[in-house]
Amino acid sequence: MSGTFPLTPAPSAIKIQSYQPTRVSISHNLRRSVRTNGAQRWVITADWVGLTRAQFAPIQAFVVAQRGQWDSFTAVLPAHKLPRGAATGTPQINGANQQGRSISTRGWTAGLSGALKAGDFIGVTGQTKVYMVTADVNADAFGLATVAIEPALLAVPADGAVITVRNVPFTLALGTDTMESAVAPGSIYNFSLQLVEAF
Repeated sequence: MSGTFPLTPAPSAIKIQSYQPTRVSISHNLRRSVRTNGAQRWVITADWVGLTRAQFAPIQAFVVAQRGQWDSFTAVLPAHKLPRGAATGTPQINGANQQGRSISTRGWTAGLSGALKAGDFIGVTGQTKVYMVTADVNADAFGLATVAIEPALLAVPADGAVITVRNVPFTLALGTDTMESAVAPGSIYNFSLQLVEAF
């Protein structure tokens, strides 16, 4: 792991893709058969337009220091620093041995409606995988809530593991071994970078 990606200046645009490989076959009677192993990772494409050399140089140096796809690093997506939900309290995993696409949680503000919203990203202490909330979450009078996520938990979290709801760090690696930038007249740099989740 080699630090945090320099997102200043912020990218002009960020594209977020969810990659979930499936095997699809179509028989002669056109029946569809689908298989999946449940794997998922985030793929992020960031574009910078109109950078000066001074702005581009730290980004370029960081990328080159990754040695292609060798190293990994963290980044917080600028547009997703804050959740859509209120996310108040101190949310954590409620109970051991949890698996699957829903997690039992505690520590939310009691009776909180809209603790999280569908599309919010969360992290779990002890894991580098980032999960997406797939349904709105409301906490009950005791601050308990069930959170639907995608993908399924990659590892079993410990009871009491803290749930990160703000500034969720993605652990990423470069998507290619080649770095390329375009320089326009007047030393104006345009740059695009593909990053893949590494866990």
